[in-house]
Amino acid sequence: MAKVNAYELERQKTIAENRALLDSLGLDSGGDAKLNLTPKPKPATTRKRKVPPAKVEREPQRRSGRIAGLEADGYEAALKQAVEEKAVEEARERDRRLRRQVMPISEIPEVDVPPVKVEDDTEEAKVERELEEKRAKELEAYLPAIADMKAARIYPSMKDSAHDAYADADALPAEVTRLKDAFKGMVLRANTKVTTERVFSMVVHPEPTKNLVCVGDKHGQLGIWDALGPSFAEAGEDADTDGRVWRVQAHAKNSISCMKVDPVAGSNLYSSSYDCSLRKLDFATSISTEQFAFDDDDMLITHFDLTPNGHEAWLVDKHGGMSHCDFREGGERRRWVVQEEGRAAKLGGVSVNPLQPHLICTAGNDQHLRIWDVRHLGRITPKAAESMAPPEDRPDDALDTFPTSSIPVDGIQNYMQGAKGKGLLRAAYQHGKSCSAAYWDPTGRRILTTSYDDKLRIWTLNPQSFMLDQPLPATHFKPSKSIIHNCQTGRWLTILRATWSLNTDYMPHFTVGNMKRTLDVFAATGEKIVALWADGVTAVPAVTASHPGRIDCVVGGNTSGRIQLWTAGSD
Repeated sequence: MAKVNAYELERQKTIAENRALLDSLGLDSGGDAKLNLTPKPKPATTRKRKVPPAKVEREPQRRSGRIAGLEADGYEAALKQAVEEKAVEEARERDRRLRRQVMPISEIPEVDVPPVKVEDDTEEAKVERELEEKRAKELEAYLPAIADMKAARIYPSMKDSAHDAYADADALPAEVTRLKDAFKGMVLRANTKVTTERVFSMVVHPEPTKNLVCVGDKHGQLGIWDALGPSFAEAGEDADTDGRVWRVQAHAKNSISCMKVDPVAGSNLYSSSYDCSLRKLDFATSISTEQFAFDDDDMLITHFDLTPNGHEAWLVDKHGGMSHCDFREGGERRRWVVQEEGRAAKLGGVSVNPLQPHLICTAGNDQHLRIWDVRHLGRITPKAAESMAPPEDRPDDALDTFPTSSIPVDGIQNYMQGAKGKGLLRAAYQHGKSCSAAYWDPTGRRILTTSYDDKLRIWTLNPQSFMLDQPLPATHFKPSKSIIHNCQTGRWLTILRATWSLNTDYMPHFTVGNMKRTLDVFAATGEKIVALWADGVTAVPAVTASHPGRIDCVVGGNTSGRIQLWTAGSD
């Protein structure tokens, strides 16, 4: 018999213990249960039927007395008044959207209280209406006085251009220092809500004895602000207003995209709008007149500029078109599509060279700055299919303000491919992202652009290089200075546009809003002159402008319609 080791003994002991445990549980060694552990079947249950809800007799519903034909004088009177007020409001909205071609300024005030019958008028509405009528009469008396001041813009001559442009590199440091001295001691002189909606465009009248600011907002309202004039608050009105503010509905309920003062005498204000029109407000007569218009509601006019003679305008639109408007009797109105149609077709800026008015620069959503010689555009004869007829429903005595032709981009490209068309496009430069603005400086020797690639660029150009009717080599058209600047305004801010000051007493300089809520002034060299800010400035001054007749006067406007006026000193 083999010897049993310790391990085998331990194993057998464990087996015996396990067998004893199974016996105590009533299980055999094979694992079958000796106990009756089969689960008992659940007793069948009968589903209870839902008891239908008891029918409750509904109470009589309240019905309209007017529908039932019952007499209810008070109810009918209230209903009639509501219908009349709604009709008045709808008529007022239509009037805001549609502007007549010729309108006295007294007929286009921005009245906050809709007109109602005199017998139904409230005391508050009467007071508001009387106040608006009073201000309209004051504005009609104020504007002719501005027209009599004859503030003309100063343009350089080719002979004096080099000196006026401060092109001498040796003199630049001294001129920059002189410019900095002029902006020392700038203070916030006035901070007033001029328009009811977001500021979209702004211009300062050139009269040197005045601080007259014209502001266009998102809904077609024109605000005219005599910033340091006698305040309405002195008469017990508008205690929060510095100076005097008048508001008129200059355009339909669309953004006023650009404004310019007549460069010859300063007696007219031109404004363009997304209502597809260009209008002139004559200060002498206080009459607003349509100068140019598109019949297509989608043909938004995004920007325009006037020629030095004040008789012509160049406009750009949403669909890549550039239009010419001659204000003189019998003058032409034509359009050329100079950019491929599509999402990037929009032209956001246009500027006329003050020294050579046939040279026009444009800023496009396709990232390009382009310089055009517009003398070539007049040589392109429109085909019959490219002619445009005026609207059929216009009155017989309507003004001829619609373009007579629109030449598509194919016609422009075909002309440029010919021997005679090579001089149409003089230069082009592609930015990193959309180019939102481009302006010639007052001397006609520099171009300033604003782009969504967060850079402000300056080109320094010699007018002699444009004498030949041919494009500039790409190596000769590069920015001389690039300034890093945050231009990401987003959806709720007006697009930033760095804008030259038209003042020619100092070296060229420009203003631009800063996302840090400052109003920045830069010299043409790219050096920052000053960053203006005060405790009263609580929003980004996205739209800026300068006084053409004074160096120490700049303004900034924000999304609430509030304008800040900065001047030197406190006098």
